[in-house]
This record gives sequence, C-alpha cells and structure tokens, in this order.
Amino acid sequence: MEKELTQKTYYVFLGRFCPFHLGHQKTINAMIVRHGIDNIIVMIGSSNAYNSRTPYTYEDRKAMIKAVYPGILVIPIPDSNPSLIHFDGTGNSLWLAGIKKIESEMKAHFIFYGGSVEDLEVLSQSFETAILVERDQPENGISATRVRQALDTGDEVTLGLLLDPKVLPLTISGFTRFKST
Repeated sequence: MEKELTQKTYYVFLGRFCPFHLGHQKTINAMIVRHGIDNIIVMIGSSNAYNSRTPYTYEDRKAMIKAVYPGILVIPIPDSNPSLIHFDGTGNSLWLAGIKKIESEMKAHFIFYGGSVEDLEVLSQSFETAILVERDQPENGISATRVRQALDTGDEVTLGLLLDPKVLPLTISGFTRFKST
C-alpha cells in the first residue's frame, strides 16, 4: 500500500519588517487567533538587503519579531537583486521560485496573508492569498516609512505609538547602527 503524503498548511506573513511595528503585530495576532502560532510562518523579505529602505539586517528584524513572538517560525527570503531600493519586478519569477522551493522542501502548502491587494499582487501569481487585516483602514494605518521618519527626527512620542516596547530599543539601535555606516 502506498503511503499518502500529507502537506501541512502554513499561513504566511511576508514582509521586509523595516522595522517590525504594531501594524505587523495586528496581522500576526489575527493569524494566531485564527490558525494558532504553530501554523504561522513569518518570512522576512529582502533578507540580504541593507540600504536606506531596508536599514536593518535580517538578524535585526528576526530579533524584533522574536522579542514579541519567541515561538514563531521565521524564515529569510533573499532578493534576487538586493541592491535595488525599490522593486522593479525583474526578479519576481526567481523570487517566487525560491519561495516555491521552500514550500516543497518543507512538504507544505503556503497561504499568504497581507494588508492589501497590492501587497499580495506578486504572491497571488503562484500562491493562495488573503487579506486578514486591511492596512489602508485608518485604524490600521501604521507604516514602516512613518516609523523610519520618526527615527530620523528623533520623534520618541510617535515611535511609542507605532512600536511595541519590546521592539523599540532594537529598532533604535539597529537604525542608529545603519546611520553610522
């Protein structure tokens, strides 16, 4: 009798997390409530990039996420062209193939969550996607760009509103290190 292969379904949240902020946490919290932490993967995109739009190393970003969710699975997803500051679409097929390879190696089925149709546009070419927390709603409108602007100006009040207290010191130290390079 042939043994039937079963695939575990993982619910995946992929982002650059530059830095990891309360908007990201809101999505992960909703995913955990719906699917349980053992079924969640956080994929850190641009894991091999380090530039003005990605001013944190993969290790920095993983530490931010693990500070809030120590038991969550975190996986790096490198860019095919890490020198790009804004994506131009030329590496999408390689990037998707890399994620498909991870899915295959894990003998898993990935379902991706994101905050908008735009966030999920490329992933939807190869994977099932869904919006759980819409980031364009006023109550969800936290952006990493806004956090980086507050870091640039030293606006501690805004940082306190956008970042978990466990993440705040990691965010400041990583940003300060980047700015000094």
